[in-house]
Amino acid sequence: MGAKVYEYLGQRTEGVNKIVPSSDGQCPFMDAKCSKIVSNNKPICSVKTSGGEVWIVCKHRLCSTLKNIPLIEHQIEILQQVANHIWPGHSNPSNIGIKREVSIPVTQTSRYNADYIMVNNDPNFRLSGPKRVVLEMQGGGETSNTGHITNSVEQWEQDPNRNNALLGIMNDGVGTIQTNAWRRQQEQFIIKGNIAMETGGGIVFCVGKLLYDYLEDRFKDRHLNNLRGHNWTLALLTFTDYVKPNGTVGFRIDESRVLYTNYQNFIQVLISQGSPFPSMFHGEFETLAGDQIVI
Repeated sequence: MGAKVYEYLGQRTEGVNKIVPSSDGQCPFMDAKCSKIVSNNKPICSVKTSGGEVWIVCKHRLCSTLKNIPLIEHQIEILQQVANHIWPGHSNPSNIGIKREVSIPVTQTSRYNADYIMVNNDPNFRLSGPKRVVLEMQGGGETSNTGHITNSVEQWEQDPNRNNALLGIMNDGVGTIQTNAWRRQQEQFIIKGNIAMETGGGIVFCVGKLLYDYLEDRFKDRHLNNLRGHNWTLALLTFTDYVKPNGTVGFRIDESRVLYTNYQNFIQVLISQGSPFPSMFHGEFETLAGDQIVI
């Protein structure tokens, strides 16, 4: 297990352009300052594992949802990919409307934020899937032993002979935490998806490869119907990395890791995991009186 810095303020550590430390950088993926620098953290966008998998570690990297600022080319390109995929032949940019960080009431005292609401306003829409969707972005998440990564960046900053190889050195013991990424999203995913269903729409969940593979282990043997091109209400779209001609990292939808299915069926799979385990209610027990008993 191990991971290294793969993108530093949008610059690929495996690229040829020399990277220099930054303490006041503009995020290349949204029209705002780097949120990590603002928070006095290192501007790391993504890491690469020892197995060669890219894991996004900044919430703004895949497609920032921050509202009240203009969309930039990167965000539009990601959102257009989603529209092209879920509405093939009906994704003219002039017909695709989006709202960011939309507050959705759940109870009288609680609200959730939808990353995006995306609506297809094509008057000739003839597809069988929903034309209104809640769109969630979860490209990655946190890592274990994050301090190892921070320390390696600080060593690179302080080295007068710094280079990209030193910044991108592999850190043993650092791992990706898919379980936490999913747990943070699961409740909101279930609730926002249900609200979308009851409002006549669907939900689209954009994830990274490692998170999709983590989820696939839970539904691959459950025979979910493939409803792509039919009346789907939930879609999982996986974004995987590639190197652009200019040497930076891009993300595009991985056609081998997409799922179009029924929302209710998918939720049922999530809540019915596991099988009976009778031995957990048998064996040695300690009583509240301090005795040992066998049941």
